[in-house]
Order: sequence, then structure tokens, then C-alpha cells
Amino acid sequence: MQLKFKNPVRPDLTSTIQKRNRRLQAFFNAKNLDVRLHGDAQNPLMVLCGCVGLSAYVHNFDLRMLDKPNQGEVMRIFKLTEIVQGTREDVVEWLQKYPQMPLYRIQHANSKLYLCGFNFVDREQKLGRYPVFAREDYHIYKQREAAEDILNMLKEDGYEAEITEPDLELVKSHVGPITFVGLQD
Repeated sequence: MQLKFKNPVRPDLTSTIQKRNRRLQAFFNAKNLDVRLHGDAQNPLMVLCGCVGLSAYVHNFDLRMLDKPNQGEVMRIFKLTEIVQGTREDVVEWLQKYPQMPLYRIQHANSKLYLCGFNFVDREQKLGRYPVFAREDYHIYKQREAAEDILNMLKEDGYEAEITEPDLELVKSHVGPITFVGLQD
């Protein structure tokens, strides 16, 4: 599986980062968890069910699971080796015990398409901006306020769109009930 990231990897680290991210994706796949890697290849955001940012990060070949998003205490460490460590129950227990981060998307009205970027008539001068919507590879917002700013800009340009809240029922059916930082169930 080819993983796509927004930020390029330093050429001297490309093979190591690709290997580490393949092992990270294999870790979640082996546990039958719908987790995709987004953003920066060197520090990917791990997204569960398209709407939950995991309170975790990778350092070298260690997956570090935290007690809260953004600089929490490390609660578990899994080595990302060829032989996948841990069980689904280990990860689900961590997901249910510690708060995770809600993520937001901007959805085009009356469709299943999400904002994935902008094109411009003149890219250098940022003239003639128009949004691009797609089913995959969409923008994810960690803060609702950031999504609201983009949504307001789209509405000013005449586009009908809305912010998609995290799908709590989808997450619950996949891993059971979890808690979020800053979001009430």
C-alpha cells in the first residue's frame, strides 16, 4: 500500500521513514483497526475511522501511546518490528481509557465529498481560488475553529458546505465507547 503525505520526506531519510510508516500501518491493520496515516510522513497523524486523532506518536520505530493528545504522558510503547506486537484488546483498552482528539472535515452540501484542497486560476498570485472536493485525501482539522474559518471563506465564495462532526456511532461500533478531549458525547 502506497501512503501519501502532504509534506515531503528528507531524501536521506526516505527509506527509513517509509519502512517505519509501513510497519506502523501494519500494526493497526493486524489489529483490524481502521487507522490511516495523514499529514507529515515524519510525524504522521494517526486517524481512526476518519474522525478521531489518536493520542499517540511515533519516535524512531516506537509507537508511543499517550494519556492525552499533545504532550501527554507515555502510557504504552510498542516497538514497530516485522513481527507485530500487542493485541487488538491492548489498543482498544488504551483507546477507551484515555481521551482522544476529535477531528473535523468540511463536506460539500448534499454529497459525500470533502474538501481536499484549492486550485487557483493564477497559483502564484493566489487569484481565482476554487475548492476541490473528493471522497479520499481530504483535509482534516484538529480544531473546530480552523474548520469554521475555512467554511466561512467557502460560504463567502458562494459554496454550500458544512462541518462534519466526528461520527461517534461509527467509532463506537468499531472499538466501543471512547472519550474525546473537549467534546461531550
